[in-house]
Amino acid sequence: MPKLTHWIIQYIIAVSSMFTLLLCIDLLMRNELFARAWPSALAWAVITSAIFIGIRYRNMKRGIACSICERLDGQ
Repeated sequence: MPKLTHWIIQYIIAVSSMFTLLLCIDLLMRNELFARAWPSALAWAVITSAIFIGIRYRNMKRGIACSICERLDGQ
């Protein structure tokens, strides 16, 4: 099982990429002001990334295999 630093790095990557994506959508597609768009984008990024990384951690801890990961590793 990977160390805690692995999961922290994964979480930071997920939060930053999700934040960037949500902020771009708010700014470019919805024409929101930056001051109004960034708090909600950050909140959603933190919540969804926590769920995503939490599920990945739980699956790895329980030994539940990821079929996509197995296919990629086999090639």
